[in-house]
Amino acid sequence: MSLVITDAEVKRNELVLSRVEELGGGYVWEPEVFAVSLLDVAVGDANAKPLAELVGVGQIAIDATDIEFGTLIEIAAVPGLRSLVIKDGSVAEEGLSKLEAMYPALDVQTV
Repeated sequence: MSLVITDAEVKRNELVLSRVEELGGGYVWEPEVFAVSLLDVAVGDANAKPLAELVGVGQIAIDATDIEFGTLIEIAAVPGLRSLVIKDGSVAEEGLSKLEAMYPALDVQTV
């Protein structure tokens, strides 16, 4: 079932996704699939935080090498987010466990 979003939310999504492309990332935004990937792009907090404003996204994959844990928490809190894929060996197991405990419906994976 697709989420119905407002015109304002569509415009905000488009702005965030445009920035994702400028950074070298990509996305799929179809009626049944909405996924964003910055997995192969090292981004900092300033470029990662807008992902938390997306509406209707089901999966976010991100290289968290230069991202603070607080920003990952903001991204994990996106309503309806089902999967968060994190590329970064420095996110400690304790941090992953904390994300999973805070958002039990969220599938947190590392690559």
